[in-house]
Amino acid sequence: MGAVMMTGIMTVVEMGLSLTGQSLLSKPDDPYQQNRLAGKRDQDMLRLLHNPDDLDDLGRSLQGAELCKKLLTVARNAGARFPYLQDLSQAGVASQAEDSDKECILQTGNYRMLIQPDPAPSDPEVPYRLISCVLSRASTCEFDSNG
Repeated sequence: MGAVMMTGIMTVVEMGLSLTGQSLLSKPDDPYQQNRLAGKRDQDMLRLLHNPDDLDDLGRSLQGAELCKKLLTVARNAGARFPYLQDLSQAGVASQAEDSDKECILQTGNYRMLIQPDPAPSDPEVPYRLISCVLSRASTCEFDSNG
């Protein structure tokens, strides 16, 4: 009888929490959401990759190490337009994915970004796609293992 009463009480509590959008369980930590700088870097990089003038400077068909070098140069020369990319360009951190000569990986501290040509862009004016992550306990991002 006591177990049935406890089940009923817990059901009422869970229903109340679900109506308010809360939970008894805590949410897992998401390092990306906790790192506001990562979101600002992503916004700057997306603005760079979606701006036709910057793409003309960058080139619409670069890949791998060439893409990394050119991205760093454009970010450095743009100065105040992309303030959150300055640490990427100042650090000069650029690498190429080991198993592909098409991808560009930029990293500073625990923030890692992958830029790659979009094989089938829905918008031909946006030839690149961006994937990023903030490293927490792992030394690699999901996109590193998904190749």
